[in-house]
Amino acid sequence: MQITMSAKNTELTDSIKNYVEKKIGRLERKIDNIISAEVVLSVEKYRHIANVRLNVSGEILKAEESSKDMYSSIDLVYEVLEKQIEKFKDKIRSKKRGSQGETFALETTDTTSKEPIIIEEEFIPKPLSVEEAIMKLDEDDKHFIVFNSSENGKVCVLYRKKNGDFGYIVTR
Repeated sequence: MQITMSAKNTELTDSIKNYVEKKIGRLERKIDNIISAEVVLSVEKYRHIANVRLNVSGEILKAEESSKDMYSSIDLVYEVLEKQIEKFKDKIRSKKRGSQGETFALETTDTTSKEPIIIEEEFIPKPLSVEEAIMKLDEDDKHFIVFNSSENGKVCVLYRKKNGDFGYIVTR
């Protein structure tokens, strides 16, 4: 891993450089594929700020912390990056499990019948004209939109058909 350090309004002493290298080097134990680290240490009035950007396999993890002491700021930014790395690793694990889980789910659907999961959401339809609803449907890239018609005040549903046309349902 390549570590690039810079300082603003302060001097990079050897002890701070060694401390940063030690702390950032510990992150390599948490995850293998850290390509580079950019560390910017700065001082603004009484605040000592540590800003770190990690390039992990093309994904950028950023953290910035400040305190009254530069060493404390480096410790704080290290803790934040540890948490971000754990989340990143969980995200990678869940993607791997997700692809394996899909094949497993396909195999089990034939033998067992599950009840469908119904998620209930409360929704207050907004008053829109049909033209506004079509524009909103295109903007949000959704399959349907529920709204109060501004022309007649009724609850309506506008949906996109498979052929690209729109369907329009008006309640009584």
